[in-house]
Amino acid sequence: WFLVMTHNHALDFSLAERIMRRTDFSYFGMIGSKTKRVKFERRLLERGVELERLEQMTCPIGVPGIVDKAPAMIAVAVCAELLQVRGR
Repeated sequence: WFLVMTHNHALDFSLAERIMRRTDFSYFGMIGSKTKRVKFERRLLERGVELERLEQMTCPIGVPGIVDKAPAMIAVAVCAELLQVRGR
């Protein structure tokens, strides 16, 4: 499992690229917005990551319906999502 939650988009992208080239993970989630995801998808495709692989990247993370941006609320939403994924 990989969870990327830095404050640096360049670092996030570097980590995302490395993770997406791996084949040994069952979950990869990254904090961000739908806009960030679209930008990262485009850049990852340009760098040779296959379109099908991008389906394995969860971004934004957190259970749907929790839109609060406070760190504690993000943490709760992400933990809830991880529990759901673990239960599948």
